[in-house]
Amino acid sequence: MSLRQYLILSLLLLCGCEKYYVSVKREYVDQSKLASTFVGSPDPRQKNPPKGQELIIEWRLPQDALDQKLTLVLSVIYKNHSEETLCYPVDRRRGVITYALLDEAYRKTEGFLTYKAEIKTLDGMIVKEWKQQLWVDLIVIDED
Repeated sequence: MSLRQYLILSLLLLCGCEKYYVSVKREYVDQSKLASTFVGSPDPRQKNPPKGQELIIEWRLPQDALDQKLTLVLSVIYKNHSEETLCYPVDRRRGVITYALLDEAYRKTEGFLTYKAEIKTLDGMIVKEWKQQLWVDLIVIDED
């Protein structure tokens, strides 16, 4: 490999990684997720384990981002086509928030269809954003 090719490859590798981000991961919750399942300890929840899904939102921001008040806005569309928007204050450069949809709420909404997370300033400017591949703003048609 020539020096020129090596420099181009190095540049691509170094520029390809984003240092600052917001990301969302969906996990299913059931009996297998209980700690007592792994260690075999007695747990009353084994008889009626939680069932549902959870979203794990993780972020990493530059130091100067905390010079202003930030809010994490989680927008969710459920499989029953209802929507919900949740807001969480962002007061650290790095963090994780878990939003659990369990049991009755899970049965009622039928689970997550799509979702997005945005970190916004007070004036509504988006600092970082993550959208699930199927995200689209829901079009509501008024039947009146």
